[in-house]
Amino acid sequence: MPEYRIAPITVSPKFDATRFIATSHTGELPEETINELSALWDTLTNGIQVKRIDNGTGSWLLIWLEKHIEQQVERCWETSPHRGFLEHALAVDYVMAAAADLIPEIAAHGCAPIPEPSPAVREAAEELGLSWPERHTLNRRYALLTPLPWKGGCSACHLNANCPKHKTPSD
Repeated sequence: MPEYRIAPITVSPKFDATRFIATSHTGELPEETINELSALWDTLTNGIQVKRIDNGTGSWLLIWLEKHIEQQVERCWETSPHRGFLEHALAVDYVMAAAADLIPEIAAHGCAPIPEPSPAVREAAEELGLSWPERHTLNRRYALLTPLPWKGGCSACHLNANCPKHKTPSD
């Protein structure tokens, strides 16, 4: 049985409209929409989980939004695809902003490398109610696992070969 420690981390990322627009590729948004998204951002604080997992070989940052956030976004998609997309993009931006607050290189590189989950990380995640039903994909839509501190970027990422950031329209 792998040994590990789980420690909670508190984060409070700030909403940044410019970052959100760049991340979501929405282009300019009306001020009213920005204000609504900013207010919704504040509600995500009640649904984020941030943990540090340590074992003898390394440390990892594990962040996810709870299931009720996913369900809220899904309900929104059903009633308004445009609004659902905005809430989906906001949830993604929130997780990435939280990670970047803790690991500044994530903001600088625009992504967080995903490691091969070790047995200790898998076991810790299962203890927290998470799993990997697919290779390298947590069972939460808005989730992130990355080395802590920053390590390797694309060269250390197990999704590198199939990364959407490396795809071009001609692929």
